This record gives sequence, C-alpha cells and structure tokens, in this order.
Amino acid sequence: MPSSAEPVHHMGNDTTGPPGPNPDTPPAPNPGRVIPFGRRSTRTGQGRRTPQPAQPERVVAPGSPEQQLAETAEAWFLKRGTSLTDETTAATYRATLDLVQLMLDGSLHEQIVGEDEHRHLTGMVRGLRDAPDVL
Repeated sequence: MPSSAEPVHHMGNDTTGPPGPNPDTPPAPNPGRVIPFGRRSTRTGQGRRTPQPAQPERVVAPGSPEQQLAETAEAWFLKRGTSLTDETTAATYRATLDLVQLMLDGSLHEQIVGEDEHRHLTGMVRGLRDAPDVL
C-alpha cells in the first residue's frame, strides 16, 4: 500500500464524489447507520475551493431578533477575547455550526427527533450561523 505522501495512480475508473453503493449490487440486508450529507463539498480533488456564487447582502433591521441574536453571540465571543467580525473566527464558528447541523440531520434520519423538532432546531442553528453576517 503506498504511503499517503505518494501519488495515487488512476486505474481508469475516474469518478466524481465519494464512493457509494454500486447500483449493480443489491443493498446489504442491514446496511447500518448512515448520516446523509445534503451538500457537496466546495473543494475540488486537488484541495482548492471551487468558485461560489456571490451571496446577496443581508439587510437586518436594527433591534430585530436577528440583530439581537447576533449581538448576543458577539458579546459571548468578546468575553473570550475574540470576535465574529474576525474572518478566521467566523469561519471556525460557521464550520462548528455546520457540524451541529449534520448532527441534527443525522438525528432526524435516525428518528431521534421528529420533523417539527428538526425544523425548529435547524431554524435556530441558521439564526446563529448568520450572526457574523449581521454584525
């Protein structure tokens, strides 16, 4: 087996995306637990990000619940010596919330939470995730 530092030689089976079930093979009787991934990575095979469309600028009314939530999150970070206005901090914050969303999606898939709870919690995570954009 080659080390991870050695290049991988293609065998002519170029595929896009992660390996998945073979459509010619019937599924296993007990495939185990699976967490579905709803989004594809924005990285290419060489580790570079693919271009993303520009997001429209969000306009949030002063004093709105979104503004209050963003200010609360920012105060939490400021008490810890950092800020959501810092790009690195904001990126790590969003990545963490993406992981929380993945956990929620898996909980829905495994029927640990119902549709209503998932929708409510997802809305809360989205509100938190938008905080850096509101500041």
